[in-house]
Amino acid sequence: MSNPDFSQNPGQPQVDITRQQMRPSGMPCPQCNGFIPVSMQQIITDSAIICPHCGLRLTINRQQSSTAIEALKKVQQAQTDFDRKNKFQ
Repeated sequence: MSNPDFSQNPGQPQVDITRQQMRPSGMPCPQCNGFIPVSMQQIITDSAIICPHCGLRLTINRQQSSTAIEALKKVQQAQTDFDRKNKFQ
């Protein structure tokens, strides 16, 4: 992969998105090893994640995961604020 030329956009942040960063977030299914796409929003709001390959239902223990879920909410809010700020520049 070649390095992009950022000189054409002076003042803009230089971002080099790698293939790894472009992959959807998720995890392998513990039952069938198929890929389960999972977003931060799903983890924050859904009570379960379902494998699209075998139908395994993974429940989220909200009480035990409360610290992690609160951290994800903060990350999501920071991303929203960042996107909103950069949308108008």
